[in-house]
Amino acid sequence: MKYEISMIWKAQAPHKPRHLLWRLCRECLPTRYRLLERRVECTLNCPVCDDEIEDELHIFFRCAVARDSWCAMPRQIGRYAFDDWNDWYLVHKLQSNSVSGTTEADLVRWEKPALGWVKCNVDLAFVSGSGRTSVGLCFRDNSGQFMAGMRQWQQTVISYVEGETWTLLLAMEEAGHRGLDRVQFESDSKVLIEVIHMKRRGNSEFLSIVHDILNFMSSFLNFEVKFVRRQANSVAHTLARAANFWSSFHKFENILLCIEHLVFNEMQ
Repeated sequence: MKYEISMIWKAQAPHKPRHLLWRLCRECLPTRYRLLERRVECTLNCPVCDDEIEDELHIFFRCAVARDSWCAMPRQIGRYAFDDWNDWYLVHKLQSNSVSGTTEADLVRWEKPALGWVKCNVDLAFVSGSGRTSVGLCFRDNSGQFMAGMRQWQQTVISYVEGETWTLLLAMEEAGHRGLDRVQFESDSKVLIEVIHMKRRGNSEFLSIVHDILNFMSSFLNFEVKFVRRQANSVAHTLARAANFWSSFHKFENILLCIEHLVFNEMQ
């Protein structure tokens, strides 16, 4: 086995792919599974699809996003890689410069909006084995009472941050359609919220949707976006996970059984 691994360095390929393959064979990629083996505390599930344990096979082959990449045309892969690199560079720059658009403490519990305001929580889920991306969103008033909700799935797999961005845009469109003009939108994607606050623009799919969100917010001056942790976003997360069991598009004004207890607890 040691001899076979050493052959990697003789392959006619750029250094970085060879280095990646060597790390893969040596089982030293920092997947969640390997980190836990080395006593680094972290969740086991893949942060992209949240459906399976993140090990080497999952990130390259089993994850729905990885499978979608393998099925794409060469030209598409090149374009996706370029756009993803731009998105990665933006995220890395945000983190390295410690730039944060959220001035308040990260919320770990859902909080009621101010009097006269509505709060809308949004979330995304990948449905394992189905090739679907599903979303959920929930509107609540200043007493925490359920007002309306929506869940939807589409037969496509996109990146996590693109999906969160698309879900937020969908929520803003729904709020505008309902005539709501003082809405606080909450997402558990910190990168998305920071990019919106920076008013960042670009050509990637992610930044194109951000551009649409910024246009919406320029028309609705009392639309706000805020980051919350997953614990404070459980209603939207539950709706997104359950969307696969309904028709592809489902609006509702009566509270669903799957979120009733969550909404009630957060009203207390």
